[in-house]
Amino acid sequence: MKDKNYSVNTHWDKRFPKKGTKLCPIQLGVSINGDQFKVGLRMYCTNEDFEKAMGRGGSLDIKELRKQINEYKDKAEKTLERMPNPNKETFTRLFRSETDLFASSKTDATFLFEEYISECAKEDRIKTGKNMNCTMKSLKSYKPKLYLEDITPAWLNGYRNFMFKEDNSATTVQIYLRNLRTIFNRAIKSGFISEKHYPFKNYTIGTSVKSKSVLYAPDLKKLWDYQGITLREKRARDYFFFLFLANGQNFKDFCYLKFKDIKGDTLSFVREKTKRTNTVADKQIIVYIHDEMRAIIDRWGNKPGSPDDYIFPVLNKCKTAIEKENSRATQQRMTNKTLNRIGKKLGFDVPLVLNLARHSFATHLKLSGTPTSFITDALGHSSSKTTEHYLKTIPDQKYKEISDSLLSFK
Repeated sequence: MKDKNYSVNTHWDKRFPKKGTKLCPIQLGVSINGDQFKVGLRMYCTNEDFEKAMGRGGSLDIKELRKQINEYKDKAEKTLERMPNPNKETFTRLFRSETDLFASSKTDATFLFEEYISECAKEDRIKTGKNMNCTMKSLKSYKPKLYLEDITPAWLNGYRNFMFKEDNSATTVQIYLRNLRTIFNRAIKSGFISEKHYPFKNYTIGTSVKSKSVLYAPDLKKLWDYQGITLREKRARDYFFFLFLANGQNFKDFCYLKFKDIKGDTLSFVREKTKRTNTVADKQIIVYIHDEMRAIIDRWGNKPGSPDDYIFPVLNKCKTAIEKENSRATQQRMTNKTLNRIGKKLGFDVPLVLNLARHSFATHLKLSGTPTSFITDALGHSSSKTTEHYLKTIPDQKYKEISDSLLSFK
């Protein structure tokens, strides 16, 4: 048992009576390393009943009140006992959760996931919140009782094998394991669990060895020459090439572009994905506005008005973050469906979707001899390792050209 550096007491707070009654709230007085604070229990009673509950005997109602107060006090003490480095914030969050501390002395991962998901909702990080929610459901489908102390390297291998048996891809497994690692790191930092329980220290999550699909120059030319039959085809083609010319821009960033991001002949923006990270939050991506990009804005964009107006109409009618994310997802899904039909018409051997613009941009620069460090900056990546994952292997024809050039001195 660790050294006791805390205390828990109960109080009847006469300062906040219920209007028109003698009922006042019952609170816990908590002291951690000399830091004193109170936590409300959402329980009310008279001073007389509270004094009786603090004693012995009494009516059935008094005994029930005493039982409830003692259960809250016990929960507070159990919470403090098993937290390595408790403080007011971490204690209050865990104490107010639905975690059943009487059923287990372990750290409930479900509570920590739900807390993170709630934070994402408050910060309008809708996609991240949905991703974390999918991770939590997946982990609980493997082990319904999800406690951090139970998760070991062997547990992680068991989960990986379980996911593969359920026909999940290696990429999905890696994403979910990284999310679980995030929860562990947050739990350790907040003092919910000791670092000795960290299972990822010598465990490799791995990375996908499959390179991204891309369009090489011949296929890009086919798509460029394709004029489109319907309005949707014309727009889908134009959206693809706008992303390609805008440094392989992500479609979400495309949707959030505003007229104030246009500065003369350049477009300057920060990736939505990294705005809340510490490493690249302020990293501006600068794009030269090609004449074709201006033409696409003229064809499909909003009419210039306020600097805060969106350039493209995807989010025009959206007010909340959820509405924006749903509109973005719907437009992307519809556009990809249209592009896929175009790709089949043109005989592409890979599904034509918007993401190919990003991968194709990176690979096109690689094949032209552009240094990876420049490509990393252009894509807005924080690490060249991430960029390498985007770069497709050199096509067979390029190997032939390289081989033929070896004897060019002849």
